[in-house]
Amino acid sequence: MDGGVFSGVKKPAYHLYRYTETESGDVLANFVGEVPIEGMDIRGIHSLGATENYAILPRFALYFELSDPVEIGTGAKISPDKDTFFDVVSLADGKRTQFKFPSHNSMHIINSFERKNEAGQTEVVIDWPTIDTVEGIRNSNIFELLNRETLTDPNYSYQEHFPHYSKFTLRRFILNMETGEGTQYDYPRMWTPDAIEVEFPYINDNYRGLPYCYAYFQTWNHDAHNAMGLLKVDMCKETSIGWERKNKFPVEPVFAARPGAQDEDDGVVLAPVFDADTGKSELYVWDAKSLEIIAIVNTPIVVPYSLHGTWIPEDQ
Repeated sequence: MDGGVFSGVKKPAYHLYRYTETESGDVLANFVGEVPIEGMDIRGIHSLGATENYAILPRFALYFELSDPVEIGTGAKISPDKDTFFDVVSLADGKRTQFKFPSHNSMHIINSFERKNEAGQTEVVIDWPTIDTVEGIRNSNIFELLNRETLTDPNYSYQEHFPHYSKFTLRRFILNMETGEGTQYDYPRMWTPDAIEVEFPYINDNYRGLPYCYAYFQTWNHDAHNAMGLLKVDMCKETSIGWERKNKFPVEPVFAARPGAQDEDDGVVLAPVFDADTGKSELYVWDAKSLEIIAIVNTPIVVPYSLHGTWIPEDQ
C-alpha cells in the first residue's frame, strides 16, 4: 500500500527509526522522527549519516518522478535545479534542523561526526564523494547512463557524452547546530588520472560517527574499459596512495582492524577481485597502511565487481 502517497490522501514523509539489539538478541525499532516531503519532491536516498546524538538525512539531486507506482526506477533522474538538503534529527527528542546547499549528487557516505568549533559551538561534519558538478547534467534516467550496454560500448565516451561521471570531488559539509548555518569544503583531488570515479567508501568501523582520518575507495576509469582500483585517502593530511592492476576489478574495499590495534589504519583491506583474463574471482588482502598485497585467496564463485561488502568480527 502507498499510504495515500500516490492518491494524494496523505502527505509523504521520511520516517527515521533507530534499531537496537537487546541482551537476548531481539532487535527493537524505535521511532526517532520524520522529515516531511514537500510538493512530492521524492529524492533518492541511499545512505544516512549518524553521530552520537543525531541522524542526518541527505537529499541530493537524484529524484524520482512518480509517474509509475510499479516501475519506479524508470523515473530516477538527476537535476541541477534540485538543491541539497541535510535534515539533522536529534536522537533524543526528534527535533529537526534543516541545512540547504547548492545542488550536488552522491550515493555513499564516507563518515559523519560531531565536534566543537573554536567558538565552542557544536558542529555536525559529514563527508561524501560527490559528482564534481551537476550543472549542465542531462535530465535523463540515471540507470540508462550506468547500465551494462553503456559501460561496455567501445564507442561511448563518458568524458564526451557524460563527463559528470568522470570527475569526482570529496566534499565536507559542516553543519553548525547552534547558528543553523552550513558551510562546504571541497578537498583537492588527490589521485591520478584526474578523470575517474571515486566511490564506494569504507572506513575503520570503530571510527564510524567519530572523528577520523582514513577512507578507502573503489575507483573507476570508465573510458579505459572501466579499469578499477583502490584508493586510500588521508582526509586529515590530504594525501593518498592507490593500487591497480591491468584487468583486475576489485569490489568495494572493506577494512578489518587488527585485534588490539592502536592506529586507525592498523589492519587489512579485503576485497574480491575479478580477473578479466581468467574469468575468476580471488580474495585479495592488502596491508591497510601501504596497500601492499599480503595474500591472495582462491574463491569458489565469481563475485561481481559492483557488490557491497562488510566485515563482522567473530565476537560480534
